[in-house]
Amino acid sequence: MEERLYLILDSKGTPLANAVLESPLNSEVLQIRILKGKEDVVAEHREIQLIGLDDSSPNRVGLIVRQKDDKMVIQPTAALGPAARENLRIVTDFESVMYPASGRWKGQRKIKAKDLSCGGLAFYSSIPLGEREIVEVVLPVTDSPLVVRTQVLRALPDDTSDKPLYASKFVDLIQDEEALIRKAVFSIQISTAD
Repeated sequence: MEERLYLILDSKGTPLANAVLESPLNSEVLQIRILKGKEDVVAEHREIQLIGLDDSSPNRVGLIVRQKDDKMVIQPTAALGPAARENLRIVTDFESVMYPASGRWKGQRKIKAKDLSCGGLAFYSSIPLGEREIVEVVLPVTDSPLVVRTQVLRALPDDTSDKPLYASKFVDLIQDEEALIRKAVFSIQISTAD
């Protein structure tokens, strides 16, 4: 059986740990193995969310019914749609560049990421951007740097920087780009869970 990696979140969506699914996907109860000694962190919660790394791994909400060492038995209570993966937001701080897609300005400008999700990016910009403006951003956290189009949704309040902070969503992604971004989000989460 192929190893299926899951991210474990609490009921509010806060990442807790990573796990491997050890039972078949269609089992009435799921058996998971918690990785890197985080079983006590997960065991503090009664209800958890399981978010699969790839599209063929269904996302679920479930109750912890049993635990022995690093293994847990989970009773699924609800299915989560693909939005659960898209809404997973990981704090990160990589530096990169963006390019104009609209022609309103020219050249490349520096950005600093604040957080990354499968659906978008929050970043500090070296120049003011307009709402709904589309820019091309280089994501250096994927296996190979990826240039993606992102649409500015709104400016976010932030007192920690003199540069404006923007929420944006990825637009016009192809399936391979989505998979690379999802893998990067999970990889960042895995490395911060150590």
